[in-house]
Amino acid sequence: MFKGINRIVALTVAAILVVAIASAAYISSNSSNSQPSDVKLAASGDPGAKLRITLDPQNFQGTVREAYEVAEKDPALLAQLHCYCGCDVTDGHKNLLDCFRDTHGSTCAICCGEARDAESMASRGMPIEQIRDALRARYAHGS
Repeated sequence: MFKGINRIVALTVAAILVVAIASAAYISSNSSNSQPSDVKLAASGDPGAKLRITLDPQNFQGTVREAYEVAEKDPALLAQLHCYCGCDVTDGHKNLLDCFRDTHGSTCAICCGEARDAESMASRGMPIEQIRDALRARYAHGS
């Protein structure tokens, strides 16, 4: 009688272990694939990976890369600016920097234009209030 019960218990434990391992593998694979394959956060060997607050500019090309480089180089500047593409409503973004924390900035000409223009004005010594006014005048109407 105990032989039959021991086998049932052993098979039950084995089945539970298989389900637990499969479940863990499924959860792990889904969480590691939350970013699109063409956009990768900083490599795990990168000591700055934990400090990066934007996506890696090296994942992009052209003017999009330039905009992500601005966000990486001067996040404090972009954090003080409003984005006029409407992502505050659609994506919950609080400022222009938020556009470059995810892939949104890579698909939006307004975000990229604002970031590049802001950096250009800031590099000429323009105060933040004037940068805000200039961006509002240029981008607030979807231009």
